[in-house]
Amino acid sequence: MTSMTSIEQTLDYTMFRCELREKQRLVLWMLLVGKEQKEISQSLHMSEEAIKKHQRIIYRKLGIKGKAQLSKWVLEQISSTITAPQPLTKEEFFRDFQNA
Repeated sequence: MTSMTSIEQTLDYTMFRCELREKQRLVLWMLLVGKEQKEISQSLHMSEEAIKKHQRIIYRKLGIKGKAQLSKWVLEQISSTITAPQPLTKEEFFRDFQNA
């Protein structure tokens, strides 16, 4: 099972590797959790125009064109940290089945 910490670490490292500055990383994290530009600007005490500018820079540095591609980018980054569950052996299956 993959923990949120390892996913967060992977994304943090990728953001660093893409040369995102601290404010840009903060904006990106807030976008990833579903915050709107107005909420981000209020939280970071910045104008909405500044947030839009950071967002454009983030997208350019990540090589994406918009919010829709951001989800795809995140999935691509974390796919290496996610491990598929191993199938149960016949013994495990029947043991779990009997205990249910």
